[in-house]
Amino acid sequence: MITVYGTSWCEDTRRSQRLLRRLHVPYHYVNIDEDLDGLERAKALNHGGRRTPTIDLGIGGPALVEPDNDTLTGALLEREMLTPDEAEERLGIQNVGDVERVARTMAGVAIVALAGQAPRTLRWPLRIAGLVTAATGIAGWCPALHARGLTSLGGPLDRPDEAERCEWLGPRQRADAPAEQAVPPSRRSAM
Repeated sequence: MITVYGTSWCEDTRRSQRLLRRLHVPYHYVNIDEDLDGLERAKALNHGGRRTPTIDLGIGGPALVEPDNDTLTGALLEREMLTPDEAEERLGIQNVGDVERVARTMAGVAIVALAGQAPRTLRWPLRIAGLVTAATGIAGWCPALHARGLTSLGGPLDRPDEAERCEWLGPRQRADAPAEQAVPPSRRSAM
């Protein structure tokens, strides 16, 4: 099993955990601020240094230290813990960023709550619109974005401090694209 050694305040640890969750890869998290044995194991994997996250893939070999998303995904693919098709499919499921998910959920709940104050003929349409908006926030998947081939993941409404682009929406990888495109560019030459 994969073990992620990190801290609750580390942005890179949270990013790596989020990627593993999005890929549906099981892992065990050890907070090295609270677990001294975990801290010692992490330091042993880092040649005595304290760096987070340190990810032990559980198959021997070197640990990943502060990996970016491409490096972590590539390592999972390289060690056959995941196929390129599985990575593409699993990353394609969610297309609404984390901050936007919260905003959609709150807006949906507000619309449902305010629908009772609307004229009688608008109450049910507003309630349905509010429920759909909240559901896209809770699920993290929007059918309208999916149909247009867009995603807000990696943008400023996903995790602003980790944004990979300035634009709110960007193209998502199409499900009908060749499977090799699911492999991070840094790993394509190694395959």
